[in-house]
Amino acid sequence: MKHFAAVRILATVVLSVIGAAWLQGAPNRASEDVEADIKRTLDSQVASWNRGDIAGFMEGYVRDDSLRFASGGSIRRGWQEAFQRYQTAYPTREKMGTLKFSDLEFFPLSADYTEVFGKYHLSRDKSVGDASGLFTLLMKLEGDRWLVLHDHTSAAE
Repeated sequence: MKHFAAVRILATVVLSVIGAAWLQGAPNRASEDVEADIKRTLDSQVASWNRGDIAGFMEGYVRDDSLRFASGGSIRRGWQEAFQRYQTAYPTREKMGTLKFSDLEFFPLSADYTEVFGKYHLSRDKSVGDASGLFTLLMKLEGDRWLVLHDHTSAAE
C-alpha cells in the first residue's frame, strides 16, 4: 500500500509539472485581449496625432498628477505638464508630421498594468526632418480603458 501511495503522489507531481509547462506555452487569451485593448488606445492616439489633435492624443494618458513623462533628459509630471510640453514642442502640423508606431512588445505585469515597448516614427516635411526613436510605456487599466501612466521616450541619434 505504501508503494502504491508513493506512486500516486509521484504521478500527481509529474502530471502537475507537465500541466504547468503546457499551460505556460499555451496562448493566453486574456493577454491577447489586453494587447488588442492597448492597441486600440495607441491607434486612437496615432489617429488623433495625424489629425493634428494634440488634445485627442492626450486622451490616451492618465489624466492626473500620477502621469510621468520622461524624454530628452527631463521628467514632466502630471497630465497638464505633458500636454503643455507637446503643445510647445509641436506647435504646427509640419512639426507634428505623421506618426507611426511599430514593433510593439507587450509585457503584462498584473491584471491592471502592462509594459509596452516599441518604436515611433514621425514622417515630416524636409524642412523639419523626420524623427524616430524608442518608447517604453507603463499602461494602466482605468475602468475599461488602458491609459499611459508612465512614458519614457528617447530619440534616435
